[in-house]
Formats: sequence, C-alpha cells, structure tokens
Amino acid sequence: MFNSIDTYNKNSINIFKAHVFLTDDGCTDGTSMEVKKQFPDRDFTFIQGDGTLFWAQGMRQAWLKAVEESNAWDFFLLMNDDTIFAPSALQELMSTHLFALEHFGKGGIYSGITVSHDRKRITYGGSVYSSRLIGKAVILKPIGKPQLCKLTNANILLVDRHVQKSIGIFTEAYQHSCADWAYGMEASRRGFPVLVTGSICGYCDNDHGTESDECEKIMHMTVSQRKAYFASPLHSTSDILTFMLHYQKLKYVLVLIARQLNIYFPKIYYKLSSKRKSTL
Repeated sequence: MFNSIDTYNKNSINIFKAHVFLTDDGCTDGTSMEVKKQFPDRDFTFIQGDGTLFWAQGMRQAWLKAVEESNAWDFFLLMNDDTIFAPSALQELMSTHLFALEHFGKGGIYSGITVSHDRKRITYGGSVYSSRLIGKAVILKPIGKPQLCKLTNANILLVDRHVQKSIGIFTEAYQHSCADWAYGMEASRRGFPVLVTGSICGYCDNDHGTESDECEKIMHMTVSQRKAYFASPLHSTSDILTFMLHYQKLKYVLVLIARQLNIYFPKIYYKLSSKRKSTL
C-alpha cells in the first residue's frame, strides 16, 4: 500500500511512500524472520495466520489490516509471493492509471501482465470473455497500451483508493480462488475502468497445471478421493460456484452438474469437455 509524494506525470520518476502488509499463513521456511531481519519494522506489518487462510483470505487479511491502519492510502498494490517485479513495473502501473484518468475520467483497477520466468508465455494479467455463455475467457497480450478487461488476476493488481472506498476489499465469500476475478467484475459493474497494463510488469510461472494433467490425476482417484479433492480449498467447488452465482448465473447449474460428473463419471466429463473445445 502506498501514497504518492510527488504528482505523477509521464516525464518524471515519482517518489512513493510505501508500507508492506505481509500475510504469513503458517509459513515454515523462515520467510517472515528473514524479512524482519532485512527490513525495518516501520516499513512492514505482518499478519500471522495458522495455515488455514489460503490465497483469497490471506490477501484479504493483509488488505483489511491496511485499511484498518489508515484511510489515507492513495493506492493498494496486491502482489503474490511468487511474483517478481520487472524494473519498470511501478511506472507501467502508474502509466495505466494516467490512461484511466485521461480516457475514463476516474481511477480504476489495473492488472499487471506477468510472463513465465523463461519469458515464453503470458501467465497472468487480465482476460476477456470470448464466450460469456460457457465462460470461456482469453488472456490479453501486451500491445503497448492499456486494454479494458473483465477478469483480473491479483498476482500484480493496483487498486485506486476510490475503488476500494466504493466496493471495499475482497469479500469473505472466497477462501482460495476467484476473489480477484470477482473484484474485477464488480469494479466493472460499478462503472470503474478495469485495465490490463500495456507492457509486462513481472515474472510468475503458472502453477495450476494443464487440463490434461488434471485429467490424469482425477482419473486415477477413487470417488471418495475425488470428493475430498474438490472439497479442499485448493480445488474448491464452493469458490467457483459462488463466483458463478454472482457473475454468470446462466452457467451456475452447468458448473454444478459438471462438477458432479467430474466426481462420479470423470470419463464422461472429460469426453464432453474435449468435444466442447473441438467445436469452439
């Protein structure tokens, strides 16, 4: 979270006052202790979890603490622990903010594009629907200027304070996934510009695996193992259904049926899934 000290403009490098709110959700590798050694306390606030927060709630707790400590932040910058900033990341995000002010007359939220560490693939950023009915979305590639998007990833996400004051922070409805998607959708619904940056802002590998990897894993599970798998926060049916209920009501029943198929009849599920893709 940070405040701008100098007024930002295209021809100068800004000075910002930043404060980091870091969630330690039961980390066992000593990360928190190392950070405390390297950085003075005045620059960091630690939020201690017990290992049950997972991604969405871990982010929410850090953001909640920032709001509780001050109502004077100009921006909120959300960032994953496995994301590495590009040297020009902050400047790129602020340029996107200027673009929003110039073209939409207000600040919004800005998702920074990330690529894999080998620089070969776009991994996260912003996506648009290619088919809203079936929920198919495509990730946007950098084109040198910001683009409007619908679904945002919070691997790198800058939120203008006016957005936070209007729609709040991540809700309690999501434990692990979909909270960043929902935040982008809600901001867009409320009339705020939701943009992806024009250039790459950082490096982060996609750790979700491919559908073929998922298929291979699911097919070798028993029914009880599949039930436990989709009940866990990391693969939560609840998170995705909550998102669908709020932002894709027509698909809610389809997702519910598809998840049951994946649990009880995975062969049928993946066969239907492959046919659907072949017709797109």
